Amino acid sequence: MWKEDRGETVSCAVAGRVAHNVGAHSGSVNVRSGLHSVLSRARLSRGRQRRASPIVSIGALAVVASSWRPCAAQAGAGHVDERVTSASDTAQHFALYLPPGYTRERRWPIVLVLDPRGRALLGLQLFHDAAARLGWIVMSSYNTLSDGPPEPNVAAVNAMLASAAGWSIDTSRLYLAGFSGTARAALAFAVALRGHVAGVIAAGGAVGFELGGPETAFAADSTFASFGAAGTRDFNYEEVLALGERFRRTRVPYRVVTFEGPHSWPPAGVCGDALDWLELRAMLGGLRSPDSTWVRVRLEAEQTRAVALERAGRWVEALRLDDAIARDYARWPGAGVAAERAAALRASPAVSRYEAEARRLAARDLEQGLGLPKIFSWARAQRDSPALETLVAKLGIAELQRTAERGDSLAAASARRLLARIWVNLAFYEPRAYLAAGSPDRALRMLEAAVTIGPIEGEGCALLRAALNEATAATADERVRLAGQCAS
Repeated sequence: MWKEDRGETVSCAVAGRVAHNVGAHSGSVNVRSGLHSVLSRARLSRGRQRRASPIVSIGALAVVASSWRPCAAQAGAGHVDERVTSASDTAQHFALYLPPGYTRERRWPIVLVLDPRGRALLGLQLFHDAAARLGWIVMSSYNTLSDGPPEPNVAAVNAMLASAAGWSIDTSRLYLAGFSGTARAALAFAVALRGHVAGVIAAGGAVGFELGGPETAFAADSTFASFGAAGTRDFNYEEVLALGERFRRTRVPYRVVTFEGPHSWPPAGVCGDALDWLELRAMLGGLRSPDSTWVRVRLEAEQTRAVALERAGRWVEALRLDDAIARDYARWPGAGVAAERAAALRASPAVSRYEAEARRLAARDLEQGLGLPKIFSWARAQRDSPALETLVAKLGIAELQRTAERGDSLAAASARRLLARIWVNLAFYEPRAYLAAGSPDRALRMLEAAVTIGPIEGEGCALLRAALNEATAATADERVRLAGQCAS
């Protein structure tokens, strides 16, 4: 039942549309009215609301003191319900995991998983093992989406909150997990419901700086924690790291980790690390009783890993982990050793050169992120579709491909991420917009350009078929260039 791809069918938008819509209304919150009250004004102002969503009260999750239970491994497999209908909205469905030994005699932390394509079982799979080990409830929605208005995610979270009221929940330990567009939505929900969300796992997506954003809303707040993750080939890699840096400056408890891979959910092991770290932060923030034995074992494991990374020549990863150990374990003796290792690594000429180059490439990433919309606006403004060669040249594809071929250098890795960003726009966002506007020939030109980077995949295949069926000006050469795409 677990065979689902971790990536989106087609990757989510670079710009945080969902998070922007939600974050724009992150002022004072009437907790009794739940998420709906925070966001209903946004819906009404845009004329999209036809029927009010059910109002869900976070207060319905009765606020009680959490009872302590050690983090030792739980026995048994727990209970999985692959499809549960919400008690408050029969259009809403989610997958549910109750950990081994679940009983109403204690209160349990809960994580709500928001997959950007509503793949509820995938979300359950990623967090299942760690939830079993630590004793967490997992709810994963079939209705969450990215690349659109906020309403589906608002309704999904409302429905899960309403259903969670029927279980024995530790209401001080409600967590949200999202990927790409739903990572941004999760961060925005946390701001809107400040004081009622203990942490967020944001994979493959982050939000830009704005007053009232998470870095200012949770400044120096030890009861909130953010775990960010990004694949090394993820076009949102730099924005995830940038949010972590802003959290550092405003003293928001955070971790940022990277993993080898594209724009996707992290592997289950990284998702498990996220729950482990949030468990630690709950102890440090006073949300649960400390377990000194568990903390000592985890600290030793993290120290061992940091040393191994340094010995393997992965100095920047070692530095990032040593810095995290020094922050998170400041009350334990091992933190001083990690801080000393971090200082030594930071003083290394090789690490200094790496960080300088990383800053340069991050600036180039930002420049491209700002420049791409201008190029696509230029293409839309042309009377006829721009020639394929002109579009490819304007996007700088050939130069990036040459850079990407330079092995495993920092510049090559950055170029691969920039190409991935161009590709997702060419293979999904632009053709989708052209088809919606009744311009299949222009959609086809975008897809042609995408093929110069990589094959059309996932949801892009449906767009390609639609464009080929509807296009009237496509030449035989254009159709030949697209032959074989999505054949399997």
